[in-house]
Amino acid sequence: MKNTFIFLLLICCGSIRAHDHSIGLHGMVLFAINDRIYASHLPMPQGKHAVQFIFETQLPSQYKAQLIPFLKAHELITVRPETFSLNKLRAGQLTKFSGDIFIGHFERSGKIKHTDITFKVQNTILNKDINSSQRNGQFYTLGLGNNTCLLVHKIGRSPSFDQIATANCDYRAGKIAELNSSMNGPVKRFELTDIKNTNTLYLETNDFK
Repeated sequence: MKNTFIFLLLICCGSIRAHDHSIGLHGMVLFAINDRIYASHLPMPQGKHAVQFIFETQLPSQYKAQLIPFLKAHELITVRPETFSLNKLRAGQLTKFSGDIFIGHFERSGKIKHTDITFKVQNTILNKDINSSQRNGQFYTLGLGNNTCLLVHKIGRSPSFDQIATANCDYRAGKIAELNSSMNGPVKRFELTDIKNTNTLYLETNDFK
């Protein structure tokens, strides 16, 4: 009887894993703010990649020191990670993963820089599903402290875009709000008194045509 129970439990657990449709290769883009490195999941309009997820990541010190100059120069740095469950990452059940770092887009002729690097997941700052029926032009505004905000376009109906920018603001760390840019395309600056010096760190349009 005990062996039968264990057998059924193994089948059940295997079935749960098999039905985790979020398992896959979840590419990331890296950017630096105030010497901290952040990773943003590369989203798609639909399917298991239709998620905007951004978190602070901790890298081994030697790799962080090498990457910071590239990131501060706004070079495109992407990560091809090992296969994992995006659901577990979003739920805080996945606290680290390994991946390869590329200068450029790893799926678009990027050049590999480092291999098999461990990324520790720290301080999730955005975790939202994409609603492909909503209008474009709205931005998540995330307070990071030190008079800095992160502006992330709320991806909507096609054609849309994935834009990540920084700005000077007086939002406290951890505060999340939404801004309306009144535009359907990428924003260079906001006409708002409390959001100044907008600077784009990442912009993708091809995946959202």
